[in-house]
Amino acid sequence: MKNLAVFSGLLALVVLSCTEQPADRHSALIATGISVAKGTEIVCVDIDSGAVMNTTPIDCYLFGSTVYDPTTKGYGFVDCHTTFNLINPESGKLIKSIKLPGNVTHAVIDAKDNLLIGRYATMIYEEDPDTIDTKSAKAGPPIYTHYIIRVNLSTGAIVSNNEIDLGDGAYATTYYYNEKEKHYVLYRADKYLITINPATAEIIKELYIGKTLSNSVYNPVNNTLICLSFSTADMSQAYSADSLSYSTDDYIRTYLTVINHETGAVISNNLIESSGGYQANITGYDRENNWYIAVNSKFEVVCFDVSTGEVKKRYIPEDPMKDMKFWRRY
Repeated sequence: MKNLAVFSGLLALVVLSCTEQPADRHSALIATGISVAKGTEIVCVDIDSGAVMNTTPIDCYLFGSTVYDPTTKGYGFVDCHTTFNLINPESGKLIKSIKLPGNVTHAVIDAKDNLLIGRYATMIYEEDPDTIDTKSAKAGPPIYTHYIIRVNLSTGAIVSNNEIDLGDGAYATTYYYNEKEKHYVLYRADKYLITINPATAEIIKELYIGKTLSNSVYNPVNNTLICLSFSTADMSQAYSADSLSYSTDDYIRTYLTVINHETGAVISNNLIESSGGYQANITGYDRENNWYIAVNSKFEVVCFDVSTGEVKKRYIPEDPMKDMKFWRRY
């Protein structure tokens, strides 16, 4: 157990975004996210038409806890009372509500086994050696214990809940699930990409990357990690907790980076526009067009060509949202 230093910055996984479908197949690009413009609410939007399909008021949610469940087509989040709520974003109907033992974040879905997977931590205060004799009320440094949890989405039962040593924590916007191998991946604070068996919380592989990564998405087709990286400075110092975004000063360059998940080798590293930074935990990969999708500080959806870093498409939603998920409805 060590002090937690979670570097917040994105993961909201984009299932499918900014994609042109074949002319003989009608589909609508649906986006769902959290808006605070009119009170905290889930907003479901048809991106193609711009129509707001539905809004669902909620009390609160935890950053990094949102998921899209392809089985139920539900948008899920953990609220401030440690309850996971799965909601039909088009109707606002509650699909499932599951009480969790903690504030679960870094959330992913195992669609084949119908599981919610994530991490949470408990905290106690260590005794302050300077005040033990006087029994002062002053607390010592906090001590965190981390857990990897799996929850059955059908029954709500906790399938496994095991302790894991994450050292000083994990980056908040680089995490994903390799469904084929049943591996849960986090980016530890010491800049190691760690592969975890979520059933046991055993770390089965550690891969040193050595640079700050944010807003990462996994491409299972070629086993690569697509993300944003930065040329200078520790981005934990440039992160804004109020706006949940990375601000990039003039001396910091932003790159669209592709990394081999198995070896850690950088496959490509293309300089992209950096002005204003990018919203945390909103990202995705559109396999059909080979586009990486991010949302900038103006809440503009920007689609980059992964091979070149060139901007291929922009879109500004009517209602700015965070923790957005995208999918196609046919």
